[in-house]
Amino acid sequence: MLRVHWWLSSLTSVLMLAHLAPIAQASPIKTSTPDVKTLGFDASAPPNSLNVAVDSQGAEDDSSVDSLSQSPRSSMATIEAIDITIEGNRILIRADRPLDQRSYWDRNTLAYQIEIRGARLSQNFQPPNAQDSQAISWVRAEQADPETVMVRIMPAPQVSVGEINQPSPSLLSLELNGYQATMPLPPPDLGSGMANVPDPGTIPEGQVVIVLDPGHGGSDPGAVGIGGLSETDIVNPMSHRIRDLLEEEGVRVILTREDNRTVDLQPRVELANRLDANLFVSIHANAISMSRPDVNGVETYYFQSGQQLARTIHGHLLEATGGPDRGVRTARFYVLRHTRMPAVLLELGFVTGNQDARRLADPQYRERLSQAIARGILQYVRQHCPGPGC
Repeated sequence: MLRVHWWLSSLTSVLMLAHLAPIAQASPIKTSTPDVKTLGFDASAPPNSLNVAVDSQGAEDDSSVDSLSQSPRSSMATIEAIDITIEGNRILIRADRPLDQRSYWDRNTLAYQIEIRGARLSQNFQPPNAQDSQAISWVRAEQADPETVMVRIMPAPQVSVGEINQPSPSLLSLELNGYQATMPLPPPDLGSGMANVPDPGTIPEGQVVIVLDPGHGGSDPGAVGIGGLSETDIVNPMSHRIRDLLEEEGVRVILTREDNRTVDLQPRVELANRLDANLFVSIHANAISMSRPDVNGVETYYFQSGQQLARTIHGHLLEATGGPDRGVRTARFYVLRHTRMPAVLLELGFVTGNQDARRLADPQYRERLSQAIARGILQYVRQHCPGPGC
């Protein structure tokens, strides 16, 4: 007996089929196209537009359902490339379809993490090389699970992470900002920007000369952290105090800026090189995302010849503060790469840290730091000056 299968869309269809039921029982109905049309359906219409399908073999036609189904993997985005732009301070994540992401700081690695859901890495994916970037220490990507890609970015010291932009649905852009993330400065021009640098006067022959560099200043307050505490609030008074402590011991100290004015990086370096200073010490306060108040501690950086100076001062800072110790590290800061004498950059704590911010705002604590830095410089001078390391 002919079996009729239906999906009813209206009461009219129900009544029509009820009326035809006795005919179907009395004699077979031919399944030719004309007979189907007598039921009021257009056989030329696509299958998925029919409310009733007649099958003399008793099997349902599932072609319309299959045509609408999709493989789960076909809807996933494929991460085709992660690039670092030629400027070195922007990361681009490219895919073949729209991306869904969220970003946050990873507590385990202290890296900035972008979690991309519904995505997989291309079979030919190659991680970017951050060797030539001054803003990015490294970039790593991994398939965290079958449907999630994790991209981790470690910014270089003194570099902040900006917001993620999505120029197109399948492209993510992340910019990292910091003075070391800019393009290389033009060749030295002693007449450019030197008006803001103090005149050191005549230095007696044989006297040890230290150039002390209070970071940022003027229109650039540096890092700003908890309670509005800024980097210049810390380094400005400390630099003058360290100078006083060193000059009491017979060391000549020149500041790259005497007050809270704007001085570019190049004139700071050129001042030290023009004076043929024995040492260069740049003083800073650190920062990270305000969502990471748990990150605290002292860091000291050098590039090439300043390793022993960095270790000496860092040891005195740890003795005075009790840590946390974030180590002595190498870095390609402009003021370290372009000075011709042992040079270090001190990060005295995080203005965004729940421990460091409170202590750095305390004048008594800054006095302890100033004395520790002065002791470290004096120890190094007595051990290495005069000599090839000074």
